[in-house]
Amino acid sequence: MKAASILLVEDDHIIAANLQEQLEQQGYHITGHATNSDEALALFRKERPDIALLDIELNGSPLDGIELSIALHSISPLPILFLSSHDKREFVERAKQAPMVQYVLKSAPMEQLFIALDTAFATFYSRRPAIVTAVPALSGSGCALYATQDFFFVRQDYRHVRVEVADIRWIEAMESAVKIVTDAKTIAFSVRLKSFLEQVPHSALMRTHRSWAVNTRHVVAYHRGRVMVRYREGTQEIPISDKWREAFLSGLPNLRAD
Repeated sequence: MKAASILLVEDDHIIAANLQEQLEQQGYHITGHATNSDEALALFRKERPDIALLDIELNGSPLDGIELSIALHSISPLPILFLSSHDKREFVERAKQAPMVQYVLKSAPMEQLFIALDTAFATFYSRRPAIVTAVPALSGSGCALYATQDFFFVRQDYRHVRVEVADIRWIEAMESAVKIVTDAKTIAFSVRLKSFLEQVPHSALMRTHRSWAVNTRHVVAYHRGRVMVRYREGTQEIPISDKWREAFLSGLPNLRAD
């Protein structure tokens, strides 16, 4: 798992340094700081961040922030948030024509920026065909889930943590929640296993039991009522019930003898 990554484009180094410090304290990862559109495009192609935070006016830049947002979106769509010192109607109206999802004034409290980032994630992923809606959080955890086919974000307070489906070893149902296990960490969501699998529709995630699903990419062996999943330095046994056995085994590639 890794923190959600942000491309920061701001021509004022003092403002940029303050933003980076505040965002990193909230758990975000800054993939890089660019002061003009050329630097931003190069960083974007190299790092492929999860979201872009753009100043609109970039002194000495070939493209301003609005034009840059269009260029970034044409390479690979992503949520974009404009951070500007202007609240004049012409700037706002022009920004509305760009592929952005949020517009925040630099004079606004930092809390408003964090909320805007959260909203930008939710809005962007809710427009994508492979997306799921946010699910209720466990009491006190502050979590929400925004997912595509290959990864999802866990929101905790005002930060987002990205979880790659490829990193998941298994998912275990716990009454009205699920426990998602990777080598690095275990995360809980207040969502039922059936709903989670519907919301993260990945072919490698297959149910083996009423209370269990595994990532078949980490299956190393299976025998009768058990499947062995690669986990850290060893393996973990996961049950296979009669109800799910046929569907599970049919999803595994097997070499058959002549």
